[in-house]
Amino acid sequence: METQAEPSTLSVVIADRRPHFRETLRRVLVQRTEAAVAGEADTLHAALRVVRSTGANVVLLDIDLVMGQPTGRLRAMADSLPGLTVIVLLSEDTPGYRSAIADRWGYACVAKDRAESELLRALPHVRARDRVSGG
Repeated sequence: METQAEPSTLSVVIADRRPHFRETLRRVLVQRTEAAVAGEADTLHAALRVVRSTGANVVLLDIDLVMGQPTGRLRAMADSLPGLTVIVLLSEDTPGYRSAIADRWGYACVAKDRAESELLRALPHVRARDRVSGG
């Protein structure tokens, strides 16, 4: 199910191979935030289709969906969607891994095993940045 959200609302696409984990994140977003879930996807390309069709401004992206993708290609895809915030969902979390993702792609990270608490801390920063940039 895909929905078009108000421009001032965070509209989130959940991209993860595991349906159960997508459902968990959906539940957290619906019950604990004001974000609208625009849709779900189980591949990178499906996530991009949902983002483009709904105008979503945030994608929660499973790191496993981008492994093996050329770095430049990922950056080009994100750059083709101005205003999109990517938050990478990490299966294995280390400070070095987070730093490498931030340095290489400029994306924020959320550990899957702490997704609820970290996501609840990350989303307000996205909202504040959107207000400042006029998104």
